[in-house]
Amino acid sequence: MRAGRQLLGFLSLAIILLAGCPAVGPLDTGGYGGLNNDVIGEVQFVDARSREMEIRTDAGRRTLVRFDNNTQVSYRQRTYPVTSLERGDYVAARVEQDRDGRLFTDSISVRETAQDRGMGASVGTRLDHAEGRVEYIDSRRGTFEIRDQRNRIIVVSVALNAPRVVTDRFNRLRNGDYVRIEGRSISSDRFDLENFL
Repeated sequence: MRAGRQLLGFLSLAIILLAGCPAVGPLDTGGYGGLNNDVIGEVQFVDARSREMEIRTDAGRRTLVRFDNNTQVSYRQRTYPVTSLERGDYVAARVEQDRDGRLFTDSISVRETAQDRGMGASVGTRLDHAEGRVEYIDSRRGTFEIRDQRNRIIVVSVALNAPRVVTDRFNRLRNGDYVRIEGRSISSDRFDLENFL
C-alpha cells in the first residue's frame, strides 16, 4: 500500500513538472519550412519601427519574426540592414525563441531577391509616387523619412540591390532636401524606393 502511494506521488509530481516545463531542445520548425531553426520563405513586410518582419513559408504559413539593430542580412557575400529587404525576397532566417516565446532572428540570408524571382517593379508592376521633405536619414539601415504634403511621415527603404544611381543619390541626401520618388507603397507610412525622380 505504501509503495502504491509512493508511485502515485511520483507520477503526480512527474505530471506537474511536465505540464509546467517549456519545450526542451531545438525549436520545432517543422511548420516553418526549414531545418536547424530556420524560417524559410517569402518576405511579406518589414516594419522598422516595431522591428518585426513577416515571412510566408512555402506551406503558406505566415510567421512573424522580430529583429534588432545587430541583425545581419547577407546577400552575395555582402551584408545589409534588415530594412533593405523588400516584399517578395526569398530568405532563410535563423531563429530562436525569446523569453516571451516570440521568434527572433540575428541572421538572414537572401536566397533570391524579388527581382531575381521576377516579382520586382522592373517587370511591369505599377509604381507608386511620393514626394516630400527629408526629415531623417539612417544610412546604416538604408532608410530615410520624408514628410509629405499631408504632413505624414513616410519611412522610405532603399532596396539592397538598388541600382548604383539610386544608392549614390541616397548617399548624397541631406535633411531638408525635397525629393520626388517612385516605388511601392507598403502601407500609409512605409515605402519601398525604386527610383528618385
